[in-house]
Amino acid sequence: MRISYVVAAAVLAGWGACTSLAQPFLSQGIELLSQRTPQQLGSTTGNDCWGHVSPSGREYALMGLRDRLAVVEITNPASPVHVGSITHPASLWGDVKSSAGFCYVVNETGGGMQVIDLRNVDAGQVTLVQSVTGNGLTHSHNVALNPDSGFVYLCGSDVSGSGGGLVAYSLADPANPVLAGMWTTRYVHDAQIVTYTSGPYAGREIAFCACEEFGVYIVDVTNKANMVTLGTLAYPGVTYCHQVWLSEDKQHLYVNDELDGPAQGFPRTFTRVVDVTNLNAPTLVGGFTSGVPGAIDHNLYVHQGRVFEANYTSGLRVFDATNPTSPVEVAWIDTHPDDNDATYDGAWSTYPYFPSGSIIISDINRGLFVVRLNLNYLTFAFPDGLPQRLDPFVPNALRVTIGGLGDGVDTASVQLWSRIGGGAFTPAPMTLESGATYLGYFPVAPCLSTMEFYVTARNTSGTPFAAPLGAPGWGVHSAPVNGGTQTLLFYDMETAAGWTGGAPGDTATAGLWERGDPQGTIAQPEDDHTPAPGVNCWVTGRLAGSSAGAHDVDGGYTTLMSPVMNLGTAGSETRIGYWRWYSNSAGSTPNTDIFRVDLSNDAGTNWASVEVVGPSGPGTSGGWLYHEFRVADILPLTSQMRLRFIAEDAGAGSLVEAALDDLSVFGITCPTCPSDFNGSGGTPDDADVAAFFEAWNNGDESADLNQSGGTPDDADVAAFFEFWNAGC
Repeated sequence: MRISYVVAAAVLAGWGACTSLAQPFLSQGIELLSQRTPQQLGSTTGNDCWGHVSPSGREYALMGLRDRLAVVEITNPASPVHVGSITHPASLWGDVKSSAGFCYVVNETGGGMQVIDLRNVDAGQVTLVQSVTGNGLTHSHNVALNPDSGFVYLCGSDVSGSGGGLVAYSLADPANPVLAGMWTTRYVHDAQIVTYTSGPYAGREIAFCACEEFGVYIVDVTNKANMVTLGTLAYPGVTYCHQVWLSEDKQHLYVNDELDGPAQGFPRTFTRVVDVTNLNAPTLVGGFTSGVPGAIDHNLYVHQGRVFEANYTSGLRVFDATNPTSPVEVAWIDTHPDDNDATYDGAWSTYPYFPSGSIIISDINRGLFVVRLNLNYLTFAFPDGLPQRLDPFVPNALRVTIGGLGDGVDTASVQLWSRIGGGAFTPAPMTLESGATYLGYFPVAPCLSTMEFYVTARNTSGTPFAAPLGAPGWGVHSAPVNGGTQTLLFYDMETAAGWTGGAPGDTATAGLWERGDPQGTIAQPEDDHTPAPGVNCWVTGRLAGSSAGAHDVDGGYTTLMSPVMNLGTAGSETRIGYWRWYSNSAGSTPNTDIFRVDLSNDAGTNWASVEVVGPSGPGTSGGWLYHEFRVADILPLTSQMRLRFIAEDAGAGSLVEAALDDLSVFGITCPTCPSDFNGSGGTPDDADVAAFFEAWNNGDESADLNQSGGTPDDADVAAFFEFWNAGC
């Protein structure tokens, strides 16, 4: 089954089509106005973004890129104009903030803090004024700015004596920042600094700091020579407190932690809500999530009662914060259609503050997006869940609840479209069952087939919508048709169970396969895949070490071998499924290695390929990903089946990590064919026809093939011959 969450469509052309651009980006409540790739802006990858509005009212996106800042005019959001760029040393990480006609740019490699003059940007002039490098400054992870106080702050810099803490520079002369003081208690990953204008903290400048594994620190930075910690919060499960932002009334703080979530039973995109009415005693009071299980939350901002979150692979997510402790998602656009995995790809940041209502998104892989909200759409939710499996030979029900914002649903327009084995989709009406829930039925399907389907409806204005978004052109739901599965073998890797790390001939010198509880790095998982209390998996070098490359695969290849599995009497529909983690996308020469999975049916003498992951593309940036295959599609089943998993570092300078967990061997079952009425087996024949009509004439309930209840009738005769003509 491909999609199993609430889905919806924006008010755009076609059945949920988001845009006429070549690359489809699915959305709800957001319109894509334009896009510019990193390559179109002169670089290779994107990072942070911010905005600038000139005195004339013209709007500019400040787009961070690997080796430069690009200034792009978006006054006409459908037709961005690249005004100019200022280059800097290449770095994956970069950040930018702006105020008073200048912007301030940092990166993790070098060049200090760049001061860029935007005062003549309307005339096409973008000028580097200087690079601030005094006091040992060469790089900084982030930059924050308080326009009310006129101070810019470095976060995670190498300013001498700062320890990566909060470093303040005066912007009394915005072209010439002057070091004013620093707070060094903790390394600060990111921060928001505000000046209170009313209430008990009026006149005080307060910094809300995201301090990684130490959580939230609230610091009074009014006196730059004596910055004072007011309160702290190490919330339950704190792992990597990444970024924070205040509600507009300064009563609540929204907190993103990149590495928490699953260990606490939450999706990774779980955002915490902290009551900060008392700065000395911040209190956790709520939380919310988009519900996308894999994607990681990154940067968020608050504007006009809404929370705008750039959540990596799940794109931009927008939440209504009318209830500030439990915001509700109202819009989204997926800027990374490849997947929703727990990888560092996709939407890095967003800027929702342009007066025109334009919103920009900076995407690592796909660059600058210009979008706007359009909160008039239908949503489709499946109260029983989307089917993971359909029973063969009988009708299967599907329920859908239709809601949304703006116009209501045209109840007569709701349809279930389906097909079996390719060909055209056939519609069937769905009837209003109760409230906003509609009921429909799939056509009868044979065992081992696949049912593909989608649902459509129109709102009262006649605009069409579909679930999944963009169906059928951009994908449909699907479910296998069978009698269920029977687990033959299962390995949760909590014990060795015959698995062995290492094989004769292995050449790797580090990062060898071992079983245990992994320690997270940028390339390796922090947690195994098995739900608690499970903690172990097989992983290439369990320890994190002093750096991400301390225990990764080096010097060659390392092999993980399964035990020999007796599948000689297993059915032809036997399958093997497993959860794997593989990352080769970090390091100085990324995406130069592969991960191999092989199968043997003679205990390991000869091998056939199951899959090869890499050197680039999906599955090479980490994340627990599931793969399944039918054994007979690779090799005949025997009593000597065996698997091997090979991770290698054959290239130069890449970080290679792999892991494996929760491998299952299972069979697919099929019930007796309904038209084999006498149970003789084989293709149904005239004897089955005679047996059926004998039961039918006697009113026997066994002849109620359509399961409608009551005395068998003509509809059951039609159902019997539908199966009989199909050879089942």
